[in-house]
Amino acid sequence: MTSVGILTVSTKCSQGLAVDKSGPALEALLSGPVWTVSERAVVSDSRQEIASRVLEWSTRCGLIVVSGGTGLSADDVTVEALDMVFTKRLPALATAMVVGSLKITKFAALSQVCAGLCGKCVVLGVPGSTKGATENVQQVLDVLPHAVATAGANGTRHLHADEGASVENVKAGKVKAEKVKCGCSRMDEQDTAHDVQGLSNDLEAGVARRARKSPYPMIPVDMALQQVLENIGKPRVERVPLGQIANGQVVAEDVVAREHVPAYRASIMDGYAMSSADGAGVFAVRRAMTAGASTDVWELQRGEIVRVATGAPVPRGADAVVMIEDTELVESVDGEERKVRVLDTNIVEGQNIRPVGHDLRAGVVVARAGTRVTAVGGEIGTLAISGNSDFAVYTMPRIAVMSTGDEVVDTLGKTVTELPLGAIRDSNRPALLAALRALGCDVVDFGVVRDDPDALSQTLDSALDTCDGVISTGGVSMGERDWLKPVIEQRLNGRIVFGRVAMKPSKPTTFAVVPYAQSQRFVFALPGNPVSAVVSLHMFVAPAVRKLAGHLVGVGGSEVQVLRPSVQAVLLDRVELDRVRPEYVRGVLAWDHKKGAWTVELTGRMQQSSRMASMQAANALVSLPIGTDHKPQVDIGETVTVIVIGPPQI
Repeated sequence: MTSVGILTVSTKCSQGLAVDKSGPALEALLSGPVWTVSERAVVSDSRQEIASRVLEWSTRCGLIVVSGGTGLSADDVTVEALDMVFTKRLPALATAMVVGSLKITKFAALSQVCAGLCGKCVVLGVPGSTKGATENVQQVLDVLPHAVATAGANGTRHLHADEGASVENVKAGKVKAEKVKCGCSRMDEQDTAHDVQGLSNDLEAGVARRARKSPYPMIPVDMALQQVLENIGKPRVERVPLGQIANGQVVAEDVVAREHVPAYRASIMDGYAMSSADGAGVFAVRRAMTAGASTDVWELQRGEIVRVATGAPVPRGADAVVMIEDTELVESVDGEERKVRVLDTNIVEGQNIRPVGHDLRAGVVVARAGTRVTAVGGEIGTLAISGNSDFAVYTMPRIAVMSTGDEVVDTLGKTVTELPLGAIRDSNRPALLAALRALGCDVVDFGVVRDDPDALSQTLDSALDTCDGVISTGGVSMGERDWLKPVIEQRLNGRIVFGRVAMKPSKPTTFAVVPYAQSQRFVFALPGNPVSAVVSLHMFVAPAVRKLAGHLVGVGGSEVQVLRPSVQAVLLDRVELDRVRPEYVRGVLAWDHKKGAWTVELTGRMQQSSRMASMQAANALVSLPIGTDHKPQVDIGETVTVIVIGPPQI
């Protein structure tokens, strides 16, 4: 049986202001021996909600029917939402629904039905009325099983031949075409072309055969991050001495103290150790005790005092320390104290003495797994006094960084004073290297790689052989020399997890995994525009690095908030909203002490993805929703979500 998802699009139904009738009607229609409805939901008229739910279901359903939002109103966005996730459009299937429905009512012409594939899942967009939804699906109900079967197959030849019948026998007439097991009475021609891995352009084909539209569905930002975190792998543990623990590393195992701190009774003050029973008076000074001195060989007698320094051991026979300010010199010889008067008249047992284990007792956990080492120094100091020689920490990932493009001039190598016409200086790689080092990564610079499949595959192969993953910029869009995706799929046998993200900037952001030994490596192929590359890094790479570094260990609450922290802030600018994609504009996050609230101001009005200067001074990305006729802009004073990418101003 084929799993089916039924998604109703209606803001009123999602808010409980109306009852969903088309969903139950479609479920009744798609019941029986062929179909089983495994997913049901109602969402509002939101492109992102629709696209996100369809993408989520497409991995476990063979058919998804989306009802509602196919009319002519500005709020009807189902067709536009599905267009974002379609990897292939099925216009004939949509036409069949329209033609059949027109035989019933001429008003079917006003419904913008659609059909397409989301990966290997067939998706139909139909009207929201009960009558319109069921009538449209009924027009194609007989062919849907075959559509689902062929969409989910790797080729259709096995569907178009009877069991036991070869392609050659069918062609030779030894087996009738009517006997093909799918029932469609057609026969696939023998495919003599070489197999192409994945959805990317064929490396062996010419530019004229490249795709004119991206075959990769444009997925929502939250889904993209979720897929990154699901595929990035698990943190690795290493044991290192204290001196090799870096700022930002996370403790992987509970650290237990091996000894008491202090291991002896220690003086808290510079002064004199004595017996509290002696009280005030004049005492002979026996000797001096400094920090590090031993008291094992002698014991203080009644009527004696001993000069002690802060941190020095308190000798046996003494149970109190009088600070030097509460004494006066009575007698000295050759500059040495002989007699001292104690002025303190209220001496008590234990005065100014730290007992054994006062600061830390042996066997106590001093640092829990998940403790993050900070630049403050407290974590390193605590580990140092635990008495352990080495510590289990999560390994910081080793990441290769490279820029791609024949036009890109290396700014970290030989100085180029005058650029040739058409050349640009590489700002991406230096920016990414700096950001990754700030995250604590071990980075390897692979320079600038030219737009050549052989050069790219060789460099990627070398980088993946020595690093946990690769971050590249450029070569991921629709240009004739954008080779990253096909090289990953066809040369490295990698899998493109996603190839487009519904965001502005950074739409072509690509994330892939490549098999390596018994595990896999990761590749973030970021856009070539400088701002797009840096925004992608903070939106997706930084959370991945933090997960690999163990930041989720021992932490409750939202994974996203831990890995990509955000706050609510008051916007100090008016911003027009993009009508197609959510936008992430660069801003400066600061604490307003008068208002007692976070505020965020744009780094400038020019926020183009090519303008690296818009990243200067930025410590935040302002998350803006898709604009609508009802909400075309965000005004000054409104509260917005701000993703923190650097220390805020306080």
